[in-house]
Amino acid sequence: MKKSMLAMSVAAAIGGLGFAGGAQAIVALGGGADATVLELNPNGIGHQLVVPYFSTQNGNVTLLNIVNTDTVNGKLVKVRFRGAGNSDDLFDFQVAMSPGDVWTASVVQGESGASTVSTQDASCTIGLGNGTFSTVRTDPGKDLAETREGYVEFINMADIPPAFFPTAPSVNSELYDTIKHSNGVATCSLAVLDRALGTDVNNEGAANARGLDNPTTGLIGDWILLNQTTTAAWSGAATALEARVVARGAPGAGNIVFWPQKEIPATNSPIGSVTADPILRLGTAGVVAQYYDLPDLSTPYVTLATSAEAQADQTTAQLAVTSVSNQFETSTGIAAVTDWLFSQPTRRYHVAVDYTPAGTPSLVFRELAGTGVTVGDTAGNGTAYYNAVNTRLFGAQACLDTTNGPGRDSLFDREETTPDAGTDPFVPSPQQPNTPTVLLLCGEANVVSINADGVEAASALSASVARADYSMDYVNGWARWDLAGNTTPLGIPVLGAAFMRAANGPVNYGFAFPHKTTRPAIN
Repeated sequence: MKKSMLAMSVAAAIGGLGFAGGAQAIVALGGGADATVLELNPNGIGHQLVVPYFSTQNGNVTLLNIVNTDTVNGKLVKVRFRGAGNSDDLFDFQVAMSPGDVWTASVVQGESGASTVSTQDASCTIGLGNGTFSTVRTDPGKDLAETREGYVEFINMADIPPAFFPTAPSVNSELYDTIKHSNGVATCSLAVLDRALGTDVNNEGAANARGLDNPTTGLIGDWILLNQTTTAAWSGAATALEARVVARGAPGAGNIVFWPQKEIPATNSPIGSVTADPILRLGTAGVVAQYYDLPDLSTPYVTLATSAEAQADQTTAQLAVTSVSNQFETSTGIAAVTDWLFSQPTRRYHVAVDYTPAGTPSLVFRELAGTGVTVGDTAGNGTAYYNAVNTRLFGAQACLDTTNGPGRDSLFDREETTPDAGTDPFVPSPQQPNTPTVLLLCGEANVVSINADGVEAASALSASVARADYSMDYVNGWARWDLAGNTTPLGIPVLGAAFMRAANGPVNYGFAFPHKTTRPAIN
């Protein structure tokens, strides 16, 4: 369908002024839900999507698109950009997608040095779909670079069906009519959006009367990372999570997880019932949870997730891997460089960093689901995935510190050569004292530059927020990293790829090879 500029006056009015109406109950509505589990769908279609990395560093531009493959129902989708350091919220808004719609956007570095998102899409945007990322939630000791790397969440909060129910099932709802494209354009009536999405709802019937129904599957997404300096490009598909009636069964309907895109403190009901984020639950780091913070990837989405902790654990289990294998190429003859991305999109729901008081950040862990703990755990007991045994603070970032580097049985050049006995196969930086074979994976979206020796140009992605350098014995080959060690048998939720760049004369080429992984047997 042909795309045109969405009326900026509508976007500005909704995002800048907010909707009329006061705060109501903080609830995830499950009356019409029949999905019991949220599972990874390797076929790429689902209720929720995760793009593992975006970057606007050093000439990088990130292009995003999501598709509503449901040709009957619209989708009300939450879009959230999170930082590479500690998953802090950088920018978020909602998009109301028409049936069969495609939404596109680009993320670039603006004149201020912060990332900006821009869309010329005709879909209705609730909040500022064109805007500059914020450092309000990031480490106050850092600069605007914190906005230039991270990852992206897309959550179908609710379907928007054509029928206005339950009183007049044969009449289209006004919300559906205003978000439905006609001749390539949606009306996006501010008055209609205000009535339907301007205030919260506290029961299924009220949501239905607004034109919202339980979310069903149908979202797919893709991303392109383009460097305008080297002209190299990488691309991939978003990771899809699908709500299903039974494990490995048919897609189902999830809970309605709608909240208005408004700056209203979410304090009138227990915030811990709808998010496992330790910072939002505690109100630490100077953060007061707002309606626009909801939903997130821990908000109870299926019927078996009886708490936010349980949903966080279920989703993390779907993404958890015990090892990562991939290739690397750093031959100088073709100016080859390789970065490995270790993106951990659900880590925030297990451990976060409290930046207050200034200058003395601390880790805040969440306890195991079912323990009765409703706030963050500063003692470090944590969860089965992140805890005081495998996670430490380095600077102002949470770091996984039990990842074993490749040894003689897991590092090879292209001719099966392995390191000699008694030699260290690599030298990591940053590094813990007296632990030369442990990778310190700091930050949420950690980028490991192979054989880069700290040189920025030797990083394919030009990463800086959560970057580490590792020197191998070989200029090319493959390696396997053990993420679980002996302390995390359930694995770690990691998405990513090997990003390579090579030159053929004046022409640069980019390649993205997805990680090959092993998973814990219980998954």
